[in-house]
Order: sequence, then structure tokens, then C-alpha cells
Amino acid sequence: MMEGSCLCGLVAFAVKRRPTTFYRCHCSLCRKQSGVGFNLATLMDAEAFSWLQGEEAIVSWTKSTGYRNDFCSRCGSTVPNPLRGQPYVWIPVGLLDVDDEMTCVGDFCINDARRWDRVRSDNNSGDAVDSVASLVKRLNQ
Repeated sequence: MMEGSCLCGLVAFAVKRRPTTFYRCHCSLCRKQSGVGFNLATLMDAEAFSWLQGEEAIVSWTKSTGYRNDFCSRCGSTVPNPLRGQPYVWIPVGLLDVDDEMTCVGDFCINDARRWDRVRSDNNSGDAVDSVASLVKRLNQ
């Protein structure tokens, strides 16, 4: 079991298995959501995820395209959210409270990256991931 929380600790969650991989997305949505050059996240099977507290404090904002950002209403930290129509939960890896070894399985949307953003893994893609299924496959290799 591994736990995570938002900046103020109001929203907390647990995952039944420790994630060992993450991905990095450089698209404009992820940059603006995180406030830096990219977003680091992983996906977890929904049945392996649970809220410990603060679920009622989560606010969602959804763009007309369907892009969704869930965040803590007190501190504003982006928090995990379920992928619509998929059996997965998207988890920002910076929220995890344990500093385990994790490997980046790929960088996506590098064609959208800022010139000063030079962080890359060995696996780069100029565009978004092909599908959630292909991302899950990479994360589970």
C-alpha cells in the first residue's frame, strides 16, 4: 500500500500497488496544469485506488474538449482523477508520499514543448500517446 496527498493534506488517497513507472507530457494543457514544462503522471487500475479523505473537497474543471483537471478546493493541488470511460485513475506522481524508484517510460507531445524544456527519457514522441491502452502497456512493461 502506498499513500499520497495534496499540498495541504486535506485530500489523501491510497494505492494497493506501488507504481514503478510514470510518463512525462509536454503538451500545453499539462504545462498550464502543472505550472512547469511538463506533467509527470501514472495510471492505476481503478480497483487498486481508494480515497482516504477529502474526496468531498475536490473540485473539477472540464474543458469543452473533455480535458479534466481535479484539484483540492483548499490548496489548489491537482489531485488524481478517474479517466472517463476507462477503468483507470490518473495520478500525478508528485503527490505520492513515498520516494520509491520510478522509471519514465516516455515523453509525449515533445513537439509542443518549450525551447527551454530539455528533459527527456529514452522514448520520445512528438505527439500525444496513441491510446490509453498503449500508455497502460508502456507503464506495465
